[in-house]
Amino acid sequence: MAGIKNSIVMVLNARQNTNSKSEQYQHWYPYVRGINTISTRALSEHIAAHGSLFTRDVVEGVLNKLSECIPELVAQGVGVKLNGIGIFYPQAQTVKYGLANKQAVRDTNPSDAVQGIHVRFKPEGNSLDKLTSRAFKQKCSLQWGDFDEITKTTRGEGADAVVIRTHTYTPINEYEAPVTP
Repeated sequence: MAGIKNSIVMVLNARQNTNSKSEQYQHWYPYVRGINTISTRALSEHIAAHGSLFTRDVVEGVLNKLSECIPELVAQGVGVKLNGIGIFYPQAQTVKYGLANKQAVRDTNPSDAVQGIHVRFKPEGNSLDKLTSRAFKQKCSLQWGDFDEITKTTRGEGADAVVIRTHTYTPINEYEAPVTP
């Protein structure tokens, strides 16, 4: 992806749809290969290594405070915007059919009307640092990684049966189409 500034390499694996009831049965779909998740300390070291004026321990202290403050503010119904990243905000997951009318709302304990409160994230979409899906894709240099082929085997029988999924990874760039006579 020549010409894109600060291009980030993102590796995609391909996984086959094995649902025989699907119209796309046996079609292949790319997915982002997640290598690992870094800790707050590792992120702090990464930030400090980018020429920050702040040392790793100062950055880590700020990130730790951030991880305390964001949930506190969101619990109060306050959205938290991190410029260039996005907004964290609360969203209620209501009971399945909601409440029938205003009287039902008034007579119901709020805890009984809500199944859960989720912290949602909305990526920022300004023109400088878009994190929306299509804009973020433009920042990435997409490359194929591996075919991820899943084999399912069953151990045991009846109620004790356990299905084991085994992943076999084959580099996509090493694939050679079968020769047909």
